[in-house]
Amino acid sequence: MRNLDDAVKSLQKAVQFRTVSDMDMERVDFKPYEEFLSHLKETYKEVYRRAEVTWINKYSPVFHLQGNKEDEPVLLLGHYDVVPVAEGTKEDWLSDPFGGEIRDGYVYGRGTLDDKNQVISILEALENLLQGGYTPARDFYLAFGFDEEVGGSLGAKEISAYFREKNLRFFMVLDEGGAVMEDVLEGVTVPLALVGVAEKGSSMIKVTAKGEGGHSSMPPEYLVTEVLGKALLAIASQPMEARLTGSVEAMFQGMGPHMGWKGKLLGNIRTSFPLVRKTLEKTPALHALIRTTLTPTVVRAGNAYNVIPQEASMILNARILPGDTTEDVLRHLKKIHEGLPVQYQYLVKEEASKVTDHEGDAFSLLKSLILGIYEDAVVLPYLMAGGTDSRKYEELSDNILRFSAVRMKNEDLKRIHGTDERISMENLERMIAFYRNLFLHFS
Repeated sequence: MRNLDDAVKSLQKAVQFRTVSDMDMERVDFKPYEEFLSHLKETYKEVYRRAEVTWINKYSPVFHLQGNKEDEPVLLLGHYDVVPVAEGTKEDWLSDPFGGEIRDGYVYGRGTLDDKNQVISILEALENLLQGGYTPARDFYLAFGFDEEVGGSLGAKEISAYFREKNLRFFMVLDEGGAVMEDVLEGVTVPLALVGVAEKGSSMIKVTAKGEGGHSSMPPEYLVTEVLGKALLAIASQPMEARLTGSVEAMFQGMGPHMGWKGKLLGNIRTSFPLVRKTLEKTPALHALIRTTLTPTVVRAGNAYNVIPQEASMILNARILPGDTTEDVLRHLKKIHEGLPVQYQYLVKEEASKVTDHEGDAFSLLKSLILGIYEDAVVLPYLMAGGTDSRKYEELSDNILRFSAVRMKNEDLKRIHGTDERISMENLERMIAFYRNLFLHFS
């Protein structure tokens, strides 16, 4: 039987394979991907022996473990591609970002929190159970993407299509997402296990102003840069309306009893929202939960210091609340830019995800499993501002949940995609125990 030391060594080795994805996957070196997959096959022999393995687009393995009953199966997701180390930051790391070094009880390296830890934990739990003769009561599927960090169009999207061809429906789809947070909000006295029940949509809109060019010594009546500047100011000063979605309201209500006197306002958030809104807006992570946000990420104009540009543009990343739509965003922009000669083009158009019922059977099951590992936590629904592969499976289940069984502090969040990404051995052990209990629930 495998132990924690074996799991740590497996994760260390997994980190050493530089499975860095790219928006242009043709530029990717797939040799590390192949080496990573070989590592899984060599390490988790019983999983490969007992499960039927199907390969999607060569690099995404889908494992099917057959159960004893014909109940709807469970789908566990993960991905093993990682983001690159930001240029100029490698020297800021305490350890080689792809070294998998252990320091003070932590494994350091890209993928230790996002998301090789999840892949390794699922396989570690299942390998041990299978070695002990485990057979699930219902079918399990494991699906591991290889391009989640760049949209999942080659991995998760194609895996989902494969499942649709097989006419599969899942009782529950579980992906990475929320975690057990110790200091998510000032004044909260207990750890909060935040389970993602929905994701904001992520769309990209190009806003363009066009006009006369010429020599900068003879400026025309209006400059495209001035027009774009006014458009930027309008976006900053006239945001979309702040409001509560059902899952966010439930999250704040659940926090309230654990915040002392301050919690009375959150515990009755629907009534107190006009009073607490400005306070929530001051914290970026909380602000993102109550509004569709429009963030300029790329601004372009001109290419010479003495030439008036004929075109100026910006790209907005719209993170869309459930209940708002891409058309709502466009209407808002046209309203606040009335009178400005600008044009709009959606480069990426993605709506918010469906919302999983946080009072349903799947959420209740996950809650009990979380409390089995984190007895002191309060389990709450959570709206994710970021995206995961789970979006690709919406047609296949009514219960899509997003949770990583790690205990974190706010300061740890910046390590995800950042410098000194790491996971404690204790957290890795908890993740494995969580998945073990999940498998055993269906036995």
